[in-house]
Amino acid sequence: MDNKKRQDDYLALSEYSGHSPSEKHADFLIFSKDGEHYFGMLDKNGDVGLRSEGYSKEASRDNGIESVIKNRVIEERYNITEARNHFFVSLKAGNNQEIAKSGVFKSKAEAEAYVAFLLGKSKSFGRVAAKSASGASAAGAAAGAAVSGRIISVKRNQIGETRNVISETRNQIGETRNLIGENRRQIGETRNLINTNEKVTKYAAAGAAAASLGAMSFAGMSQISTGGPKKVEKVAAAKVGGWWPLLLFLLPLLLFIGCPPVVVPPAAIAWKAIPIVAPVTKCDCEALTHPIFKIPNEAPPKSTFVLGRAPEYGNSHGLTTVQFYNKLKKAYDGSADERRFLDGIFKQMGYDNGFKDATPELFTEVTIPQGINANLGTKVTHKTVYRKMETKGKDREAFRIKALNYCDFHFMKTCGNHMYYRENCMDPS
Repeated sequence: MDNKKRQDDYLALSEYSGHSPSEKHADFLIFSKDGEHYFGMLDKNGDVGLRSEGYSKEASRDNGIESVIKNRVIEERYNITEARNHFFVSLKAGNNQEIAKSGVFKSKAEAEAYVAFLLGKSKSFGRVAAKSASGASAAGAAAGAAVSGRIISVKRNQIGETRNVISETRNQIGETRNLIGENRRQIGETRNLINTNEKVTKYAAAGAAAASLGAMSFAGMSQISTGGPKKVEKVAAAKVGGWWPLLLFLLPLLLFIGCPPVVVPPAAIAWKAIPIVAPVTKCDCEALTHPIFKIPNEAPPKSTFVLGRAPEYGNSHGLTTVQFYNKLKKAYDGSADERRFLDGIFKQMGYDNGFKDATPELFTEVTIPQGINANLGTKVTHKTVYRKMETKGKDREAFRIKALNYCDFHFMKTCGNHMYYRENCMDPS
């Protein structure tokens, strides 16, 4: 079960043997090499069954051991991967980050048998026993296990999509409430304007009527009868200095001053007030469910200084935002795996139809901050690792994708690898 080459940041399996055990956990061997700190977990046969990547600090390695102890008894935490016709057993934490990995197995059945051995479902494990598991019975068991694995995977995907729909529905409800509050406020302002205009019109009309009466004589008005208006033969202008026209003009004003309109104080109508809710402009990071968007609440075990060693979509420095969008679309159209991967990301960002809702206008070119803690993609299999981004120069350039829920996402230009960090998170207070 030994490796011939390093896988990712793992050493060959043989390099984990022969070291001193941890003082706290006797079934873990610990050692250091080239400034990195490693551990190897012994199985019940006394062999190194799972191995770690290198940690920059001993404390981080010890935390990794505790995480393995916590998760190795949970069957769902194990995953079997294939590379160059060889199979590996991976152990993942609750946030879907890989925390340990086995050596090489020649078949998937052998890897599955080893998982059962680690979980205590079988009392022994050996290559001969694993290879002898042939015939109709063994084939049926393997097929059943494969079908069960696919069903579980489908169920998990459905649960994740349901959570995304619930999160999006909550966002839409919040936006609808904001619109209702804004409309109510505008209605209130319109009513105030109408009331003000009615008052102004009322008193302006009264003033105009008084002025008209002052310009006419009672003699002229006597020509009006109940039979309708008759021709006014003579209109005598009011004598300058007369007191009664002035009295008629001031009468409405005196009435207004003596009987002012009743104004209801704000406190009397406070029960009708509807609070105005500010529109949401930040990402509700805690509501995200996709593993790529789940940033652990702890310091990363390692730092990334250089990109390009494990490319995902390849070097994209020479591409415009439109060209990079077309690059993703070509991958999306050509592979069911790519569709699942990209749809999962875009649905988490609030797009109901996943990547189908994407347009080149959502993509912009940015430079990410140095020293951020981020989930970083690696390899064409879209694996995600938790790293501190200490890259410089061009390795900090990226394409940012604008999300409907403000949870923006990135692809690094140097390697085309996905990257997410808490950029627009709400203040938890």
